[in-house]
Amino acid sequence: MPRSRILPNTAVILSPLILGILLAASNFTLARENRRLSGLAHYYASLRHTPEGVVLPDLGGKDPEGRNLTISYKDVNRDTLLLVFSPTCPHCRRNWPVWHDLARGAEGKRVVFVNVGGALPTDFAQLYSFDSATVMAQTSPESILKYSFLETPITVVVSPDGRSEKVSSGELGAADVAAFK
Repeated sequence: MPRSRILPNTAVILSPLILGILLAASNFTLARENRRLSGLAHYYASLRHTPEGVVLPDLGGKDPEGRNLTISYKDVNRDTLLLVFSPTCPHCRRNWPVWHDLARGAEGKRVVFVNVGGALPTDFAQLYSFDSATVMAQTSPESILKYSFLETPITVVVSPDGRSEKVSSGELGAADVAAFK
């Protein structure tokens, strides 16, 4: 009885076909896992700074003289500009002149410099002038967590009702400054 040519040809075709199906299933699984991990990464990235559109609690800490300082948004009929920095952060140092321009042009806004990076150096006030802005020299750990101040620099505009209206993380460019004015 002659051997059928179908069987050997089937074996040649069947192996790549099975391999292709396995690769397609693997790609589908990996693409789905990639979407899930991407969503998780965006979520964790959002925890690094104050999100937009949330109502914020009072901000607590100490002023440069060591007295308790609370920044409250109740009974304030103007926006508050929070400029969050660390004295050892190189990005904050580069951002400082931009923040000064922003603070000077923030007519009608309350401006607060918020240190989240430890003690201010003794010559800090001479090196970085604050003009007439409020300075929170040391922010309470509770406020740092509540506001998600886990990276610097952060620029936040808070409305009179305590809602974060505009948030930028990192150094500000010219377009960013225009959006905050």
